[in-house]
Amino acid sequence: MTRPDTKEILARSGPLLALFSMALIAALIKNKPLFFLLNELATFGPLFWLHLTHLGEIVVAVSLFSVFIDKQSKLLWSLAISMALSILVVQGLKHAIDAPRPPAVLAVDEIHVIIPAFRTLRPPDPTIDYVKLIDARPDTAAAWQNIQSDPNSPEARYWVPRMGGITTKEKFGIAYYQETLDLERGTYRGIYRPSARSFPSGHTATIVCALTLVMLHFRKRKWAWGLALAALAVGVSRIVVGVHWPLDVAVGGLIGWAAAVLGTWISYRTPIASTQIGHRVIALLPGLAALILLTRKPVYPDIALFEVIVGVAGLLLAATGLWRLYQRN
Repeated sequence: MTRPDTKEILARSGPLLALFSMALIAALIKNKPLFFLLNELATFGPLFWLHLTHLGEIVVAVSLFSVFIDKQSKLLWSLAISMALSILVVQGLKHAIDAPRPPAVLAVDEIHVIIPAFRTLRPPDPTIDYVKLIDARPDTAAAWQNIQSDPNSPEARYWVPRMGGITTKEKFGIAYYQETLDLERGTYRGIYRPSARSFPSGHTATIVCALTLVMLHFRKRKWAWGLALAALAVGVSRIVVGVHWPLDVAVGGLIGWAAAVLGTWISYRTPIASTQIGHRVIALLPGLAALILLTRKPVYPDIALFEVIVGVAGLLLAATGLWRLYQRN
């Protein structure tokens, strides 16, 4: 691919820039109301949102670039440089501003938090049958009936957040048992951990950076709006799962876009990116990311299978791409 000029960059990634610019304007005007509106989507398919938001995890995003290993040296160098720039800016702002996340500000019944890492619930005791625990008590059995029949009932508004948005009798039993135990011991501190470093959203920056690079390195303008909407969907998922404000997402997206543009500009002016040895070195990056996915402990159990699928696919694609690359060179 020839070096894209400013006009070409805006033409290819313009839809993405436009969407996140509009999101920024909306967030500056209605940050909290917009959060409440989008966070309500957490009640519809929480596991879907949990998997969607994980596409913004940097190791997942980089693993998916295994498909480009044997043909796109400049793209992979742009990826490495852009992600490094994005991390530096995002983490610098997070530590400098240290803004509180929604769970640290809002009341429990005002927010849905799906991300397990933000909850204080401990792993369930495998020796306890939590379903029978609920059925054995008339008050908890009646509460469960109310939770099932009326999502706006007092029982549902109290317990569904404590179940992480996943409404099953077992989850109810786990939440009830652990909260009761904490109250008896005097160790209850609420259902969410104190959380900060909200601004900006790193996951949004990562997915926007990755998809902007795809836009810039391929002459498929018809993909532009689809990729832009996909990036926005991942950004919105950060609000839906309850861990970011709309302003975090909008700014994170714009940082990701800028990092991708600057990273591409640098890669096309970096001599090693055009060499055979440079291609062979950078081609290892997606495979290493996939290997990390397969060897590390899952971020949370609910997406363990997803990480395995992405990791295995990434390794297979990386192995195939490296074999083709070395055969050709």
